[in-house]
Amino acid sequence: MVEEQKRAAEAVRNRQRAEQLKANLPSLIEDRVGEHIQKLETKLLSDFKQKGQKAIEESTAVLNEQLSERIETLEQISSIQSRTIVNLRDSSKIADQKVSSVVNSIEKSLGEAVPGFTLEASQFAAPQIESNASSTQMVKVDPQELEESKGKYGFCPNCTSTNVRRAYRQGLWEEFLRLFFIAPFRCRACRHKFYRF
Repeated sequence: MVEEQKRAAEAVRNRQRAEQLKANLPSLIEDRVGEHIQKLETKLLSDFKQKGQKAIEESTAVLNEQLSERIETLEQISSIQSRTIVNLRDSSKIADQKVSSVVNSIEKSLGEAVPGFTLEASQFAAPQIESNASSTQMVKVDPQELEESKGKYGFCPNCTSTNVRRAYRQGLWEEFLRLFFIAPFRCRACRHKFYRF
């Protein structure tokens, strides 16, 4: 009898435990699942932050590299432009000197052939044309008056005429100057060809 009572009591306790476990099982599962989900969310956020930081660092490095390359390229282009402008100025001075020497020699030859012969000063651009027979001095225009009398394309640096037109590009050199927005011009008065932005 005593054993049967013990068994009955044990069975009742087991049923109560089973019912209590059954009642507590959803909350236990929810707690365990919640912990795992929380850990998973934390890990995902951490991984996402790390990958985002890495992507930002890589893209910043790439952008810095591209910007430094472009800045270097622009500096090289600027250096080439500066050298080109200096070369153009030098070649323009040399051309002016050659024209001046040719005019001097023509005036000298004609002066020897025709006594008292001199060229008119307004036809030539040299600041001063000197010869053994005579000396002709050019009259320079005031810069303010020159600015006011500028034509569509400015004025000729050779003879200060405003009768200037765009010239056709000829050869690879002038096509190369197109990259730097430098165009050829020709004066209709003295036929001098020059370059300008």
